[in-house]
Amino acid sequence: MEFGSFILKRVFIMKKILTLLAVSLLLITTKANAMTFEEAYAQSSVKPMLILVYADWAENAQSYVQAFNALQAEFGETYNFVTLNIASSDTKAFNARYHIYPNLPYVLMFRDGGKVSRYIQRECILDESCLVPKLKSFVL
Repeated sequence: MEFGSFILKRVFIMKKILTLLAVSLLLITTKANAMTFEEAYAQSSVKPMLILVYADWAENAQSYVQAFNALQAEFGETYNFVTLNIASSDTKAFNARYHIYPNLPYVLMFRDGGKVSRYIQRECILDESCLVPKLKSFVL
């Protein structure tokens, strides 16, 4: 029995280590591809931007980040993509300009220097048949 509990503890520790490595890899990948809000906003008169506003503590937050990154791979030539975790300190510029809605996560779309914007609800973010037509119609 003692040997069995030793093995179970080791398996538990290995799972924790693998989970931490996976999360670290996801964060590194997201940071490497991401623009800051200020950079994307400065270019929004030339190239529309999409902002995913989320919080780590929100339900299924990483699912939304992964879906957003997949959109970036497909539409990165047409849009600038920004992910904003409202729980982090680097969102001050965004928070100074815009009201954060309580129903996280959501996507904001901007073009023409921020003059034209659109709000996309969470239900649409994970549904490609809902989101892609909105993206395509926004650049017209």
